[in-house]
Amino acid sequence: MVKFIHAADLHIDRSFEGSIPFDKRVQEKLLQANQIVLKNIVDQAVFHEVDFVLFAGDTFHQNKPSLKTQKHFFEQMERLNKINISVYMIFGNHDYYQKERYWFDFPENVHLFVDEEVKTKEFKLNSGEKVAISAFSYCHPWIQQEKVLEFPSRGNVDYHIGMYHGELGTRDHGKYAPFSSSQMQEKNYDYWALGHIHVPTIVSTNGRVVYPGAPQGHTKKEQTSISVSLVELKKSEYQAIPIEVAEVYWHRQKISFEHVHTTNEIFSMVQRQLEVPNHKFHLMELEITNYEHLGMDIVERINSGEVLEYLIGELSKYTSNFFIWRISLMKNTTQKQTILTVSKNLKHQLFESYQMSQDFKQILSELYSHPEATKLLNELPDYQSETLVAAQELINQDFQFEEDNE
Repeated sequence: MVKFIHAADLHIDRSFEGSIPFDKRVQEKLLQANQIVLKNIVDQAVFHEVDFVLFAGDTFHQNKPSLKTQKHFFEQMERLNKINISVYMIFGNHDYYQKERYWFDFPENVHLFVDEEVKTKEFKLNSGEKVAISAFSYCHPWIQQEKVLEFPSRGNVDYHIGMYHGELGTRDHGKYAPFSSSQMQEKNYDYWALGHIHVPTIVSTNGRVVYPGAPQGHTKKEQTSISVSLVELKKSEYQAIPIEVAEVYWHRQKISFEHVHTTNEIFSMVQRQLEVPNHKFHLMELEITNYEHLGMDIVERINSGEVLEYLIGELSKYTSNFFIWRISLMKNTTQKQTILTVSKNLKHQLFESYQMSQDFKQILSELYSHPEATKLLNELPDYQSETLVAAQELINQDFQFEEDNE
């Protein structure tokens, strides 16, 4: 058996939703969060006594990480080195590899793939079983080639793993090493450790082609970006368990103002209804419902941000476990969810098809054909995944899926 942690898209020097006016206390927490997430990953590797750790690209948010970020990363890798846990690391489109950018030597247990040419590293576990890892790295901000075609077929080893930072698609419709699930499965590998998509996604039907998702969400659209995968492979068995390592959680909650009549009742009503799911720090967005009976004075105070400022000040006296960064007024609607008598798998299958970059861009062909829009979209590598997450939220609001049991 081989056991390892599959992590990707840490972006450990990325800021949180830059336009949010966080106060000083929250800014300090967020500055520390990325570094603590990396420590959490190492803690889990130690606790589970894994054979190795995989970082599948975009470990850093830029290809010139700060000296402080580099130092912290190397210190954490040295923790693994001391207990003989190896690390295999590739570089993605954000942290594309340039040797001169790194001021420190990587610890000897960190095995880097530093070329755009696919290479294979073979080694033996303590059990004597032989493992091969095939991978490539970005040396430029994008790669249009279908790199999966360059991967070797399964070697004469007990376990063969592919590491790949890229997107579902084809050469004509993708800038980030586009690939298809079938291309990967043809290689007959035991596991494909993917990176680039921040939403946890199982690409193949057999479950062995996997995006673990980012371990820490940095925007409100990355609410599911909280974990890494603990993977166990046996000769004919496979198991992947998500392990939460996030330090900051994005949380959205509805608050009813049905029984609010004056401004001074708002704080007690919010305090009574607030629910913080776990002990970690939460960035909260409150969606206010049933407010239509209130006077325009209260509504204007909410829209102007005055109520938000007041709540931040009052709640900080009672807890440091969360921060309300936005309050939204949700219009009341009598529209009920439409019941669809279809398989619950329909939604999953529908969105799985739109993970293909060429299908997604075909739907938005008019947008992608506009020169200025295309330039902007090229600067938003997560646009497709974030759009699909938002679309799923809308479908969940408007439709209810029920199985036809007849």
